[in-house]
Amino acid sequence: MTKWGTLFAAIGGAFIGAAATAKGLEEPLVVPSGYDVYLHEMLFENRQDHSRVARFRYVMPIIGQEGITFENVEGDFVHLCEVQALPVLVSQDQQVGQIIVSLSDRDTEFGVISSVATQFFEAFSVQDGSCIWEGF
Repeated sequence: MTKWGTLFAAIGGAFIGAAATAKGLEEPLVVPSGYDVYLHEMLFENRQDHSRVARFRYVMPIIGQEGITFENVEGDFVHLCEVQALPVLVSQDQQVGQIIVSLSDRDTEFGVISSVATQFFEAFSVQDGSCIWEGF
């Protein structure tokens, strides 16, 4: 395990992978930017403080192309949290305190550093059925 992998595991806690089996998750998604995006995977993390996190990992191939920046897809994060992540969690009766939405230009293995992948992340608290941006 790399230096980063060890650090990540020590900070992150236990992970439980979940296949994208909820109805409709494999269908193309519509986001405000209009770019193509699909769900790569969902992961659930049980942290040492007993909080629970859901990670929704999406692939948006265009973000790896020249000229496409975070600002071009910034509005997609809250949309994916509110319109896809929250309904999936409700339908699967999953309770979490935080949702992390990530966009990558390619499928990547969680926790493995890639020098070639472009990745963007946003974190949201879940409060009263809404996604509240945490801005890390």
